Amino acid sequence: MRPAERYLNLHQCVYVGSGGHYTNVLPNTANTAFNTGTNVSNTPDTALSCGPGGGGWRPAPANSAVKAFDLTAGRYLNVHQCVYFSAGQHYTAVLPNTPNVNFNTGTNVSNTADTKLNCGPGGGGWRLLLANSAVKSFDLAGNRYLNLHQCVWTSSGQYYMGVLPNTPNANFNTGTNASGTADTALNCRSGGGGWSLNPSDSAFLALGG
Repeated sequence: MRPAERYLNLHQCVYVGSGGHYTNVLPNTANTAFNTGTNVSNTPDTALSCGPGGGGWRPAPANSAVKAFDLTAGRYLNVHQCVYFSAGQHYTAVLPNTPNVNFNTGTNVSNTADTKLNCGPGGGGWRLLLANSAVKSFDLAGNRYLNLHQCVWTSSGQYYMGVLPNTPNANFNTGTNASGTADTALNCRSGGGGWSLNPSDSAFLALGG
């Protein structure tokens, strides 16, 4: 059984502050000023919904976007997580349609499972970090829920967000999955190398029903 709603409306909200970048895609973290409008609905969202930020962090519209993925258009939701690195900072992108096109991804819905990562080249001193990037195909044909786990780690005032369970840097993977049942607990790996999980910015959401 597929998710009951037709559209996955994925809102990617990016914030900048204190020399770092922070990406959020979920509407239900404890840090509510940074929450997004991500939802499933029979109506496609056309307007981006992002919290105002705070504490010196402000929205970065050039890297933010909303994309309505039509889940009836194919069997697989192919999520491309592209992580870029510059001077100790990490920037995570999952959407294909931000104004900052050099940092866009290949995330799509298709009847074919993607096997090759598709990331923009970056630029302005930012380079793609392959160890933290990956593509994962979620089979929604027989699964009612996309259980989206957003895990955020922090180190020395910097933030790194991941949503996929299969990057080469396994200590920073998440529990995101497609399933017939809704997850009931957040699943994040432990981090490492001075990076620790930040519970206030991490959350999970069972999209479907």
